[in-house]
Amino acid sequence: MQKHKNPKSIYLMVKMPRNHSLAEKIVGLLKEEPGQSVKEMANHLDVNRTFLSGYLKAQEDQGHIRSKKIGPAKVYFNIGEMNR
Repeated sequence: MQKHKNPKSIYLMVKMPRNHSLAEKIVGLLKEEPGQSVKEMANHLDVNRTFLSGYLKAQEDQGHIRSKKIGPAKVYFNIGEMNR
């Protein structure tokens, strides 16, 4: 069995309310405030930034959200809201 290097991120995943998945929370957050960075979303969602960055990449790869590089930051949008 592998040991996790950062058990805090696993704890933060588990403590999320069960009635809303993390993906639903991200979609809701980006609907309210499109164009947020990983740091901003991690603070809002109370999750580890490194974990969230990987999660957002997976969500983008699956076509659920989109990102755009603005200066040094990568910001995220719901599908269809990037061109508004």
